[in-house]
Amino acid sequence: MNKYTHILLGFILVVVLINLNFTRNVYIRQTALMNAMTDRTERLDSEIAKLWGEKVVNMYNQQDHQALYAIFNEQAKVKISYEQLKTQLRNLLHLFGEIQESAFISADKIGQKGNESYYKLIFNLRVKETSNRPATLTISVITRDKAVSLYGVRINASQSLD
Repeated sequence: MNKYTHILLGFILVVVLINLNFTRNVYIRQTALMNAMTDRTERLDSEIAKLWGEKVVNMYNQQDHQALYAIFNEQAKVKISYEQLKTQLRNLLHLFGEIQESAFISADKIGQKGNESYYKLIFNLRVKETSNRPATLTISVITRDKAVSLYGVRINASQSLD
């Protein structure tokens, strides 16, 4: 082996070591980023979410405005009065009809404020009025000390472009 071969092998070894170090640093950063994202997308237990979906769907179908308003969080009651809720539920029933079937999609954490955690529960719906399919039910809930209360309800549908 001559002098140039030793220099070339030394250079290749240095490049391999730099590459290994760079790869290790990228892996560590990606792992930290994934852990941070996992913490941010904390989820509510799916069984609790399904129970809340069933509860809201039943109250909507029965147009039980009082019972639905009673499970709203105090913060939500400041934003909407009982009369407003009653009017909006009647309008939704007129637009969509009864909810015939619902399917749970997800329950993602959307925020944290003090000891309260805010979650968005999403359900696909089959509604009686077929012109407004597919419909989506979005329920916002607040958990505090393992107690869950309702913060908001929204039903919407995408219209076809036909």
